[in-house]
Amino acid sequence: MEESKGEGKGEAVVGFEDVFRSLRRSRVRTEILMYLYKRYPGASYPAEIARHTGIDPTNIIGGLRGMGNRFDESNSLVKIRLVERIKLGNAVYYRLSKRSKEFIESLKMT
Repeated sequence: MEESKGEGKGEAVVGFEDVFRSLRRSRVRTEILMYLYKRYPGASYPAEIARHTGIDPTNIIGGLRGMGNRFDESNSLVKIRLVERIKLGNAVYYRLSKRSKEFIESLKMT
């Protein structure tokens, strides 16, 4: 799998306060994060996440990368670097970042 651009140098490091704020404001983002944690280090695509969480696929996409007013991009799981976007051919998958795994385990959320 090949990781796409956007997670490398020049990206601002997001603090834990921003992470807590993002998760506290959205049950969708929290459920996506926990689903991907259970699959780590595996990746998943939005329709699969929707099927396993029972959340509408549109809301899954919003939580992962932002969409419109309801899911602000600046609080999306990809933007705050809790989830990595992986491109494989024409398909896009999402995987929990190592940083996110460590964050969840430090809170003993599992």
